[in-house]
Amino acid sequence: MDEATYYRDHWVEVEPERLNAYTEMFKWRPEMEPILAPADLKAGQTVLDYGCGPGGLMLELARRAGLAGHVHGVDLNLEFTGLARKALAEAGYGAATTVHHVTNDAIPLPDGSVDRLVCKNVMEYVPDINATLSEFRRVVKPGGLAHIIDSDWGMLVVEPLGAAKLNELFEAAKLAYHTPHAGRLLYGGLKKAGFAKVSVRILASADVRGHMLMVVQNMVSYAKIGGKIDPGRADSMLAEVRQSISDGTYMMVLPQFLVTAQA
Repeated sequence: MDEATYYRDHWVEVEPERLNAYTEMFKWRPEMEPILAPADLKAGQTVLDYGCGPGGLMLELARRAGLAGHVHGVDLNLEFTGLARKALAEAGYGAATTVHHVTNDAIPLPDGSVDRLVCKNVMEYVPDINATLSEFRRVVKPGGLAHIIDSDWGMLVVEPLGAAKLNELFEAAKLAYHTPHAGRLLYGGLKKAGFAKVSVRILASADVRGHMLMVVQNMVSYAKIGGKIDPGRADSMLAEVRQSISDGTYMMVLPQFLVTAQA
């Protein structure tokens, strides 16, 4: 394990347990509508899903673009791209979609080729946010929109851990996130990349049922891999969170920045 590149490597190669969990976790659900609404998606558009994963969001984008449109997906993980192609073909969108497996951050599309670019929870993992935003500007048509959804881990709340324990855990897990505060950097970054009419909205909802437990589980796993926390202490924090779900005192909040900009 190379600590310097782990933030990227752990997406290039995903172990089977995480692969199965992500395939389920990344499925589109109707309650997610508010995160996509600012993208103003319409039938017939050419759309890019940057970091398409196993295709859950890409499938929804294909539904909205319709058979008259075309949706491109790009991802670093070969297994994700295979799963995405399979899901899209089974849903009848095989001819109206293209899934690209990439090995770097360049987008394999011509300049000014997409009406809409959607990127969900990817920017915290790219090696250079400004370079990636410039690449977004290159491929979006004049007048088109880039719509980015991303976290800011500095705003994370996990109860019952409290601020001190959570900070200790996250500091140990930071090797998995290249830019943990990506959310707050997008507004200025899009302007620097040449986008206009940049708007930002923050959505925050409280998970009190344990739906986001996998986020904490992954954080504990990353912390233990990094070796900067006693494994038993990390496990005890996870056990504390699990117990709080059982006794009804659990709450997790991870605000999402929705940043939309016109090319």
